[in-house]
Amino acid sequence: MSPKGVRIFALFWLAAHLLGAQGEGASADQKGPRGQVERGGAARGETEAASLLARALELLRVGKWEEAEPLVRRVLTARPSNADAHALLGVILDRRGLAREAESAYRAAVRLNPKAVAARANLGVLLARVGRTHEAASTFESVLRDAPGHPQATFNLGLALFRLKRYEEAAALLSTHAALTQDAPVALYHLGLIASAAGRAEEAAGFWQRALALRENYAEVHFALAEELRRQRRYEGAAEFYERALGADPSKLVHHVRLGGVLMLLSRYDRALEVFAAAAARFPRAAEAHYFVGIAARGRGDFEAAEAALGRSLELSPLNADALAQLGFVVGERGRGEEAERLLRRALERDARHFYASYDLGRLLVRGRRYEEALGVLRRAALLREGDPGVRYQMFIALSRLGRKQEAERELALFRKLDEERKSRRAGGEEERVEDALPAPPPN
Repeated sequence: MSPKGVRIFALFWLAAHLLGAQGEGASADQKGPRGQVERGGAARGETEAASLLARALELLRVGKWEEAEPLVRRVLTARPSNADAHALLGVILDRRGLAREAESAYRAAVRLNPKAVAARANLGVLLARVGRTHEAASTFESVLRDAPGHPQATFNLGLALFRLKRYEEAAALLSTHAALTQDAPVALYHLGLIASAAGRAEEAAGFWQRALALRENYAEVHFALAEELRRQRRYEGAAEFYERALGADPSKLVHHVRLGGVLMLLSRYDRALEVFAAAAARFPRAAEAHYFVGIAARGRGDFEAAEAALGRSLELSPLNADALAQLGFVVGERGRGEEAERLLRRALERDARHFYASYDLGRLLVRGRRYEEALGVLRRAALLREGDPGVRYQMFIALSRLGRKQEAERELALFRKLDEERKSRRAGGEEERVEDALPAPPPN
């Protein structure tokens, strides 16, 4: 669950209780003048504590956390069993990023006042944020037992249950009026994800469109719509929504990668290269960004740029089989066969089931007239992808050169059959890997 998914419980809850807070003064049944003096001192102490906490609340409302903290600590010094002060200190520490200390403060507040709704709710938020989702859900459930239908606790429990993949329970909570009044766009976004996971695409799109009507630049919703459209192989629509997601939030590498990827599926290599290049500039230490620059440059036939980008990707991630395989292809196309072979074999050392490395190594061996060796590599590639026509064509060439006419004719017939089937699948919009959208290499 993302930190912005859950919400800090309203600070205003505390304000209503401060002036009536019970302190540590003498019991009300004390007799005599001394008891009256002690009760009077306790009352003044409680009033002062309430005043300090009220001032701290006002400072918190305007974001002055550093000024509020000394006031709260003054109260705790004088009255260490003041549950409201512990709860408020927890909020301050939480906002300062001191999760462990904030948890201790919240738990102290709950220990001193087991019915403290705000402290428990904020504790649940903290637990969710640090990934202790089961504990967070239990905490929110305890809040709702004491405050049924509370908007923030309902909303946060719904998000926690979503994180735990308890989708039906999450949907039941997030669709309530209480949750929708808390943060309708976020609730609708998650309801859309739940519907999508269940295969109800139209229902999911309906939730997401409602979310966008309330929050136009909601990057996660644009991204979710794009993902759904891509699953439906509606690539033009997916590109539009990936573009919107990227425009709303360019800080996520995945937004760049997905947009560039679907542009490649549309064979718009120039625009894809622009998107990936921008990603590599923004995330210079991300090997994935440079990798996709490389394959987009390969797609548009710029092998020099492809080699540079793939080399940079391998500098950042030297053992990446995909980058090794792609660079092997590019280097081979630039006429450096021995280097290409070393790269492709390194890719297969990293991943013996890497189809592209197997296929391109087989092609390279055919080009080098090492036909028997090529057949062994290509047969392994054929086992990895039985329906790939390119492998069968390379086997046809190798067998033809070896004079094995009958076997060659069988592979040629199989190539023609598989090639027609691939064209038919593509015409039907079958999903492809981005790498599969690259132009086919010329025959040897």
